[in-house]
Amino acid sequence: MIKKNKILLLLGCIGFPLAAYADIIIPSDSTTQFYEDNAQFNTVAPSSESGWGWSSAAFCDPYDTGCDTTVAPPVDTPPAKPQRIAVSRTAGSPTVKLNWAAASQGVGSNFRYEVYQQLKNGANSKIYSGTGRSINYNAGSDKTAKYQVKACNSAGCSALSESGYFAINTTYNNGGATTMPLESYQPPQVANLGKSSATSDVYTLTETDTALSVLGNGFDAIKGEVFGNTCWSSAGADKLDTVQNINEQKYSFRQVDSYESLATSLELKRSGGGSLSFGGFSIGGSGSSSLYSETSKVTESSVIVASFVDKRKKFQAKQAYELSMAPQYTNLLTSGQKLEFRKACGDTFIDTVTTGRKILFTIRVESVSSSYSEIKNKTLELKASLDQYSADGNFSSSEKSALEQEYRGYTFEIIGTQTGGSSPSNLLRLNSITELMTVLNNFADSTNDDLVAIASTERDYPIPSSMGGSHFSVFTNYPVYRDILTAWGRLDSQVEQRCWMLNSDKVGFDVVGRIAAAMGMKFFEGNVSQEHLCSATKDMIDRGINYCANQGEWNKCALPTASACIDSINQGQCMQRPQLISFKQFALAERRLDLARGGCAIGPCKKSATIQQCFATADTVPDYSRNKVISNSYVPTSVPGLVVTVDRAWQVNYVRNSISNGSGKYCLGSSAEVYGKGGWGSGGRYESNNQMFGFKLIDNINYAL
Repeated sequence: MIKKNKILLLLGCIGFPLAAYADIIIPSDSTTQFYEDNAQFNTVAPSSESGWGWSSAAFCDPYDTGCDTTVAPPVDTPPAKPQRIAVSRTAGSPTVKLNWAAASQGVGSNFRYEVYQQLKNGANSKIYSGTGRSINYNAGSDKTAKYQVKACNSAGCSALSESGYFAINTTYNNGGATTMPLESYQPPQVANLGKSSATSDVYTLTETDTALSVLGNGFDAIKGEVFGNTCWSSAGADKLDTVQNINEQKYSFRQVDSYESLATSLELKRSGGGSLSFGGFSIGGSGSSSLYSETSKVTESSVIVASFVDKRKKFQAKQAYELSMAPQYTNLLTSGQKLEFRKACGDTFIDTVTTGRKILFTIRVESVSSSYSEIKNKTLELKASLDQYSADGNFSSSEKSALEQEYRGYTFEIIGTQTGGSSPSNLLRLNSITELMTVLNNFADSTNDDLVAIASTERDYPIPSSMGGSHFSVFTNYPVYRDILTAWGRLDSQVEQRCWMLNSDKVGFDVVGRIAAAMGMKFFEGNVSQEHLCSATKDMIDRGINYCANQGEWNKCALPTASACIDSINQGQCMQRPQLISFKQFALAERRLDLARGGCAIGPCKKSATIQQCFATADTVPDYSRNKVISNSYVPTSVPGLVVTVDRAWQVNYVRNSISNGSGKYCLGSSAEVYGKGGWGSGGRYESNNQMFGFKLIDNINYAL
C-alpha cells in the first residue's frame, strides 16, 4: 500500500489524472508475490507451550493485571468411526487383503486402528492393531467371516465399521472327479522303456505322447475340463486312428462387446463362461479362464481379443466300438449308477486333439476424455489397423510407429496368457500397443517347439447295446444344470456392468469411497452402500457357480431367480440384493472456458470468467475414477472426477476448478483469470474443455437371465 501511494503522488505531480489510475488493480492471487513490512513476533520454543498456557496473552488487556491468561487443555475425545472397510480375496488362497478408510484421530494419545475377524456363528478375534490402513491376513480355509475396524486412542474407541460376510477359500465337492483345463494338462515324464543303460533314465515326451495322454479321456461338459483318465479298454497308440499335419500359423483380431462373445473368442467351453473378478477374487482356472475373469468393461467399451495360434498336428481317436469301453464302466451304466460313471468318465470323451502353441490377449482402449461410444469406435479402428498390419505375418517398426502416433494420449489395459512355447505362464500385463506387437512378433518367430494340446473336440459316449436307445445322457438333469450355470454366468456379467466402478482393485480404494458416498445408501436389513451390495452379490454368485459346476454340490444348484435360491451367508433370496444395485447409465456434463485479455497502457490488466455445468438430473453422480489434466502449458490443480483439457494458456493468474453439489445436482465449476502486460504488451489467454463424466442411477431395471 505504501508503494501504491508513492506512485499516486508521483503521477499527480506530473499531471496525470488520478482518476485514470483508479481502475488499475494489482493482481493479488497466489501466483504473484507481494510483501508487507516485516513485523516483530514473539516465538515459543518447541515443547514450551505449557509455560504459556493454552492461549496467547493477546486475549487479555495488558493493563488488566487480574486477567487469567491460561485456558484448560481440551478434553480428550475418542476418534471418529472409519467409514468403510473393503475385503479382497484371491482364488485358492487363504489370504485376504483388508483396506479401511482413515478416521479423524480425536484428541488423545496412542491412536491406532483395531481390526477384527468375526466368524459366522463363531468367535470374534483381533487380528491387527496399529496405525496402518491395510493388511494381508491369513484367514485359513473353508470359513465364513466378516471383518470389522474401529479407531481408538487413550480416550476410547469409535464404533465399528464392518464388511458383509464372505466365503474364505472354500473347498467344493466335485463328487470325487478330478479334472483340469486342456491347456494346463501336462503329462508326466515316464521311465526309460527298454533303452540301453547308456541312455537317459527318463524318456522325453514327444508331441505324440502329449496328444495321446488326453486323447479319449473323459470330458466334463459343465466345467469344460479334461479328466485325468480314460474309460476305454484301448490305451496309448491303440487309441489313435489318424494324424493330420496342419502346420498353420495365424494372427486373429476380434472385437467383442459382451461376455458371451468374449468366452466364445477365448474358446472357453465352460458353461456360463466363468466367473468375473471382483474385489481381487475370481474362480481361477486355466489361462484362458483367468483372462476372461480379469477382462473388465467389455460391455461398456468393448475389447479386442488378439491371438497368434500355431497349429501343428491334429490327432483323431478311433471310433467308439474300436476303442471298446472297459467292462467296469459299462457295468456302471447298465446298473444305473449314472453319477459314478460321470465321476470316472465325464459327460463326453476327447475325440480329437490339436497340438501346437498359442498366445492370447485382451486389449481394452482407455481414454479419460472420451465417451464409451467414442472408445468403441476407436477400438474398431485399432482392430482394423492390427488386421492390416498383421496380414504379412509380422509387424514392422514403421507400423509400430504409426500406431504409437495414432494412439498418442490413449492408454491400454492389455492382459495375456500363453500356452506352449514354454511352461504355461501367469497372466502377462502390457502397457502399450507397440509392446503388444513386439511380444506377438517374438512369439510368432520363436523356434521353441514345446508343443502342447491347444484344442480339442468331444464326442458322446455310446450307450451299451443291452440298454437300447440313443446316446446315454450321463445324468438325467445334465441340460438343467448346464442351463442354470449359464444363467449364473449371465447374472455375473450384468452385475459386473453395474459394479465395476465399485471394485477397489480396479479403480482404487479412495475412488470407490467417493463414488459409493455419492451414490448413497439402500435399505436391506439395514442401510447398506452400493459397494456393500456389489461385494455381497459377487460372493453369492461365486458360490452359485460352484454349486452348479461341482457334482457333489448339485443339491444346492438353483436358478438365481428361483424362490428356493437363498443366499446362505448374507441371507435373503438370491435376487434381492442384485435388484437393489442400480443400473449405471453413462452421463457427461461438459463446458468450455475460453478467456482472453489484450495488453493495456498500464498493466498488468486482468480479466476473469467463470463457468458452471450441471448434470441433468439429481440422481447422477460423478465418475471419480476419471481425474486428469491434459496440458502442454499451464497445469491447473487436478480435481477428482474432472477431466480438464487445456488447449492454450499463457499469462494466467489462476485457474480454480471444482465439483460441487450445492443445488441438489452435481455441477462442475471453473474460474480463471488472465492478465495483459502494460505498455500495450502481450495479452493473456486461457482455453480449456472441462468434462465431468458420471453415472445416472436407474432403479428397477431387471436382469436378463
